[in-house]
This record gives sequence, structure tokens and C-alpha cells, in this order.
Amino acid sequence: MPRPRSPSSSTILSPFALFVAILGLVLLLPASSASQPEPSPSADVELICHTDNPAECYPKIFQPTEEFQVVHEDQEIPNGLHVRMDIWTGRKEAKLNDPSDDENPALEGLPVDSGVVVVEPQAAAGESEGSIPSGAPVYESFGRVKAPEEESGQFYSNLEYVKKGPGGTDLPFDEVLEFLAEISHDIYYGEKIAENPDTVQALLCLMVQQGEEPAKSNEEARPPPPRNQQAASIVGAALQNNPPAARFVGDAWPSLMESTCTGRDGEKFTLRDGFYAPLVPLDLSAGEDPPPAAAALVKARVGALSSLLRNPAVRDDFLASGGMDRLLEALAGRTTGGGPWTGVQRKVGHLLLDHFLDEESGATKGLWPVFRASEPDAVKRRLGREADERWIEAVRAVREKQAGKDGEHWSVVVLRELEAHHAAQLKALPKEEL
Repeated sequence: MPRPRSPSSSTILSPFALFVAILGLVLLLPASSASQPEPSPSADVELICHTDNPAECYPKIFQPTEEFQVVHEDQEIPNGLHVRMDIWTGRKEAKLNDPSDDENPALEGLPVDSGVVVVEPQAAAGESEGSIPSGAPVYESFGRVKAPEEESGQFYSNLEYVKKGPGGTDLPFDEVLEFLAEISHDIYYGEKIAENPDTVQALLCLMVQQGEEPAKSNEEARPPPPRNQQAASIVGAALQNNPPAARFVGDAWPSLMESTCTGRDGEKFTLRDGFYAPLVPLDLSAGEDPPPAAAALVKARVGALSSLLRNPAVRDDFLASGGMDRLLEALAGRTTGGGPWTGVQRKVGHLLLDHFLDEESGATKGLWPVFRASEPDAVKRRLGREADERWIEAVRAVREKQAGKDGEHWSVVVLRELEAHHAAQLKALPKEEL
């Protein structure tokens, strides 16, 4: 199947006098929540009144219509609306999310979660064209997530249990992990998980433990995943599509990497050593396929890596510390291809596209592959060339086994990008190195 493409985060339009930025916050809601509201608030609608004049009162919860209306600073905005802001004045306006807006060029290209349409304003007298006025509000591509009406007390209790580790609570630790794995998909709670370095350290230490035994449970029930796999799933879900959460982890990354973990047998190791340890089990014979449980663990860890790499500090450390070698091991594995390891290989391929090869998916090109003909150090040039060739060989092997006639299979797309980069660098090399 063709791999879905992420829409562009910005679109340049023709001059538009009033607004220079449209912030589209489109959150998935049940269809019933987008129904047409009454034209005026009913008697039981809570109002905000700053004066004694009833005509100047307005609903506490913004009442959307099909047309943009001004949103007062102290109004609450329901989910699922189109919101735009005039960066000259900071004034916000909102309207219902009409499906027909897909054909509106002013909203074309917005992601489903958030995005910006950059509009070229008409320059005011005395201002250079396209200049930002002094004192304009600072725009961030993500907004503050509103807390739920009633926060989960169980969530905060379980965070404390995670910090203490498997032996620090009377509650079955696997139930703690299962609860957090479920709630970490919520953006608000994902941010709460990420903002506490001790929680993140505990989860990462658990995630990188090797040879974790399956979690124990009632024999009649389906056993939960191993604890290190559950920890990886929590980290991946908490940071996925959650820029504030990724920023919290990135800010704490240097100290996290130097922190100490305790293994199942009481052995001590730095989180850095565990984080950059091989992903593929080392106790397999050459050519032997890893068991399904090992494949599920590696897939979860690659998913966590993909979420972590959204932060530049984590990404740069990962590249500098040989992290790509660990991904290459996971891609090639000790597998003949097919079976549960196919999901691991697909996860690695999508990580490469999302972070390094496909700009439409948000990748920053030029960071990897590392082979550069312009590198002045001949040894580094040779090592970079050899690393690229190993990746090309591994991806080509996957393509031959899995792609078939699917021209949009991830392996086809990745291989095309790698080969194009490699050919361009070879062409620029000195003749004596060819």
C-alpha cells in the first residue's frame, strides 16, 4: 500500500489584508459535537459579565457558528474548531469545523492536529513588506493542553509507583504499567509523564533492560507484555505528536544519559550504556530468527526511539553515539525475512523516512546518511561511505524479499533516497577514492 504522506505544515497564499496567520486546531470529536448551535445562548448558559450592562455579557463557553466570530480572552473554546489569530492584535476568531473547508485554499494543507497557513499581508505605510510588528504575540505551533475537568488520582499514584520500581509498591507492578500504557496516549497525561525527569528515567531504565522475563499474571488471563516492552510503549505514546512532552525530555536528556539504572539482578549501569546497547538479542545463533517476543520488544523500542528523536537534542546525541548502527542491526537482524520481524523492519524504515529522508513527513534532510565527499578527513569519508553501503545492502535485501510489485513499499522509497545520496557523493569524490 502507498505510505501515507503528511501534509505540508505551511502554505503561501495571495495577499490578505487582515490576518497573517491561521492556527488550525482540528481535534477529533464525535460528530454530534460539531452540530449547529443555537444562534443565541439559552437561559441556562453560563455568562461572563464585566459590566452591569447585560448586552455586554457573553457565554463562558464559546458558541461557534459557521462564520468566524471573536473569541474573548476569558472564554473557553470547545475542541474541534478552526481558530485563527491576528498576530498584529492577538485577537482570536473561531468557527465550526466544516468538512467543506477541505476545499478552502486558506485551510488547505493543515495537518489534522495543528498547523499554520502563512499569509502575505499588505504592507502598512512605513513598514517593509512582510515585516512582523513590534510586540506581536509569539506563535508556537502547539498550544497548551487543557486539563481534564477531573484529573485521575490513580495516574499520579502510579507515577510514584513507577519511580519506586517493581519492588517499591504493594500494587502489582504490571497493573501500574498497563494503566500508564493506556493513559499515556492522552496528550495531557503524556505531557505529565514527560515533565518529570525521575519518571522518564525510571521508564527508560526499564525499557533498556535486556532479557526481561514475561510479566506474571493469572494463568487464565492473557499474560501482559514484558515490562521493558510496556515501558517502551509508554515512552513512545507519551511523546508521539506531543511537542511539549518531547521538549521536556530533550531538556533533561544530558542528565538522563548520565543517570544510573539498576538491572533485574541488581547490577548497576548508566542509562547511556543501556540505551545504546544492541537492540537485537545477542544470544541467537547466526542466521536464527528472533522469537516473536523479541520482535515485539524491538518494535516497541524502535517506536519509542521514533518519538524521542523528534527532539533535536536527543536526535543529535543519537547520531553522535552510534545509534544508527543499532537501527541497522534491527533492520538486518538475524532473520531470513518475513514473520514478526517484518514489523520491526517496517518500523525502522518509517523512522528513517520520518526523521531523515522525507521532508513531507517532517524530516530534516542533510543530517543522515553521513557519507560526505566534502568531509576533509579521509578516514571519516571512508567510514561514512562504508556505513552507507551497509545500509543500502540491508534495505535492498528487504526490498527483494518484501516489496514485490509495490512501488511505494517503504523499502523502495528508502532505497531510492539512499542510492541517490550515495551516487551524488561518489560523483564528487576524488578520482583516487573511486
